[in-house]
Amino acid sequence: MTQPRPLARSLAPLPDESLPGFFLRLACRLDTSPSELVVRTGLVNRAHLAVLPMPLLISLSGDQRHNLAKMIKATDAEVDAMLLDSYSDRYPPAAASGRNGLANFQQRWLFLHATRYCPQCLAGRDTAVEQAFGGPWKNSWRLPPVFACLEHRRFLEHVCPECKSLVLLTTTRSSAGHLPRWNRDGLHPAQCRAFLEGECGRRLDQEDSTAQPLSTEYSQFQRFLLDLLDRNGPQSIDVLGHPASPGHYFTDLRTTCHLLRASWPNSRYLLDDQKLTEFLDGDSSEDTATLSKSKFVRTISDMPQMASRPQAALLMAADRLLRPDDHGDFADHLRTLLHDNERRPSKVDWTRAFLEARPKCSEGFLQSVSSVVQTYAKTNKARNLKEPILTTRFCPEHIPQFLENDWYQKYFAHMDGIATVHLRRTAALRLFQTAAGGPIQKAADRMGPFLTNSGAISRIADSPKCVHRWARTRPDPLEFESAIRSLAAELDSRDDLIDYERRRKALAAWCIAPETWATICSRMVNPQYGGGWNPDFTDRKRNIASVMLWTLMTQGEHVFAPTPIANQQDPETQRKWEVSVAAFWARQRHSVRRPTDNQLMALLEEYAAYLTPIIDRTGSAPTETSPWG
Repeated sequence: MTQPRPLARSLAPLPDESLPGFFLRLACRLDTSPSELVVRTGLVNRAHLAVLPMPLLISLSGDQRHNLAKMIKATDAEVDAMLLDSYSDRYPPAAASGRNGLANFQQRWLFLHATRYCPQCLAGRDTAVEQAFGGPWKNSWRLPPVFACLEHRRFLEHVCPECKSLVLLTTTRSSAGHLPRWNRDGLHPAQCRAFLEGECGRRLDQEDSTAQPLSTEYSQFQRFLLDLLDRNGPQSIDVLGHPASPGHYFTDLRTTCHLLRASWPNSRYLLDDQKLTEFLDGDSSEDTATLSKSKFVRTISDMPQMASRPQAALLMAADRLLRPDDHGDFADHLRTLLHDNERRPSKVDWTRAFLEARPKCSEGFLQSVSSVVQTYAKTNKARNLKEPILTTRFCPEHIPQFLENDWYQKYFAHMDGIATVHLRRTAALRLFQTAAGGPIQKAADRMGPFLTNSGAISRIADSPKCVHRWARTRPDPLEFESAIRSLAAELDSRDDLIDYERRRKALAAWCIAPETWATICSRMVNPQYGGGWNPDFTDRKRNIASVMLWTLMTQGEHVFAPTPIANQQDPETQRKWEVSVAAFWARQRHSVRRPTDNQLMALLEEYAAYLTPIIDRTGSAPTETSPWG
């Protein structure tokens, strides 16, 4: 088969020119139709398919790019620049993805079926070529974050002034939809191609007196966004106190815009633009400026608006939420927007959409969202929370069952009005959730595998409920969750984390051996500890000592501890021994120890200091050796 020859005449692509815009200008020069050029340049091989499918606006294969460059006498780099995926490194929706490159969830944030435009840019510069065939239909106009023309200091337009139709609107919503009047020749590239009651034909490069001037604030914001879109622009930007790539920032920006729209009117206090509030107050589901009506879209709240002014205001409001140093402020806004909804957070549209899509957001954004969304879900309602939102350096195995005392003193001890036990239990469970995802019950199941007492299980399950009720009565209802965020951030920065789960597994069936217990007892009656009392060296006391030693090494709570010694006794004895363990534990917690308690705990702390390095190193606990011989 004869290889097609390059076109006899062509045009040099203009800066930031889109592929369809280039075909419109070239067709005008060659006095032919854009569809004919699509065939002649090899993008399709049959005339009846001579459309420009939407995926071809985004990307071409390597062979297609090279062949097109050859046919139009351009370089491969010039062809690359006419495709939307030239922005993909910095703007994720512009990446080719989905089945056969068709538009997917990500590409909702591309204007594939219409475009914005600047009339003065379409009029072209003062060159012979641009005066004859017009200026470029720019590639960047199909990106929702590009809402203004900085050269002409104006907001971009999106409809024809004459017929009010969306500009370059495809004739179908399908991925194969082609640009309007694609088979027609004799049309100027800047003419409106809408066909309602006849062809419109209005020249869009004519100045419109209703143009919206650009304020300094919006001009600076647009410059900031354009710099981030530029492949030579900044490599990172601070988002909620953490460095983020431009791609992560734009994902955050999109997700925050969705939040503001989905939570309307609760988000009204964050928006100060009249045009935007008027738009959101209206029935946006009927608004023609929202492009996609696909039945597969969960909500139009995630759709960018073609109208530049309200979209710019929405982007700016989202940016203001994302740029403070403290991600806790964003979490507070998020919690307000979601919890003011009558439904719980896991049922709010934005939350469900976020959990299903799991967008690749920045570290700061994920820290904020995880502390609000990934919380307190019941087992049968947590299908979207099975995986953690935030990837943390600390893991579930690094979380003790009863929260280390140092952590408690630093972050929670000042909180009054609630029992310490509820705070320490719930804080441990929340940290587990942060690292592993899932509901509270999942954390409890993994962290308390030895619980058999139904009363203890019930009390532990009540701790999060008590914390929730208490938190709502506090001057700052978000105080507890803010402390969880701060502690999680500290753990994420540490290199000396302890594998408490390793210790719990090593001690799952362990107890103080009779020989070691005899040594401990002999040291308790040693004159250095005092005497003059009737010691209790029975298995009951050995059971208590084994439980207390377990709590020292695992930083757990006595109700979680395995009790192999007590398990060999009859039910009545087990019940009595359980009461003895609880009484000893209470004396430790409330600092009302007896002299013998102090002696025993001093020896157990010495024994724990001997055992823990062995367990951390080998994963098992020796039964026959001790620090005393």
